[in-house]
Amino acid sequence: MVVISVISAKGGVGKTTVVSNVSTALSKFFSKKVLVIDGNISSPNLGFHFGMVSQENTLNEVLEDKIDITKAIYIHPSGVHVMTSSLNVSSEPVDLSNFEKKIEKIKNNYDFVFIDGAAGIGRDVISIIEASDQVLIVSNPDTISILSSLKAKKISQILNVPIRGLVLNKVKKDKFELSQEEIEELTSLKIIAQIPYDNKVNEAISKMMPVVLYDEKTRASSAFIKLAAQICGEVYLERESIWEKIGRFLKVRKA
Repeated sequence: MVVISVISAKGGVGKTTVVSNVSTALSKFFSKKVLVIDGNISSPNLGFHFGMVSQENTLNEVLEDKIDITKAIYIHPSGVHVMTSSLNVSSEPVDLSNFEKKIEKIKNNYDFVFIDGAAGIGRDVISIIEASDQVLIVSNPDTISILSSLKAKKISQILNVPIRGLVLNKVKKDKFELSQEEIEELTSLKIIAQIPYDNKVNEAISKMMPVVLYDEKTRASSAFIKLAAQICGEVYLERESIWEKIGRFLKVRKA
């Protein structure tokens, strides 16, 4: 069992997209039992990625001691267990200080628990990191996003929670992006995955589903599945397209 908080000091990098797709890939392709929790109390949207937007029992009610945590877990058709946060607006702030105590009851039922944190490094994110065994930092390969990642790195180190690595999302590989070597030198973090920018991701989100379910053959899906394989320590053998097979055949014939 591993509890992984997925964080970013900057919003808009696609952190929730990484959580929804990696968790789904672990369940679908590697038969892992996975729970995802929307720890973004202020602006929750993990449920939208799974087509779950109107749950009555949420993390909010769990933290407020209104329901048992098992009542807030829903099973998505992909097999992923999902705990959403409430979309209702409240004048009273939700206290996450007992978050770690709450998930203690159920975390051993899973191979992996992913906590989708809010953007930034506020008190809520600190509570989530404290409840985790590892931290996964998500960023885009631009200067501002990478510099923001240093904040996420620093707070994880202060809390003495190991950093699993850095995931670069929405990678276009254009002249405005930093290279892998530049990013690793600047952050002293290992880049464990580069997810290419892919319009299929936005298309899948509009359908309220992870892209690895919507179209597993697209470039982003392949990268998410490879990341899931790395996380669970298994091998992912990518399927060749018909054109790749033809190209390999012609190379063999030419040789």
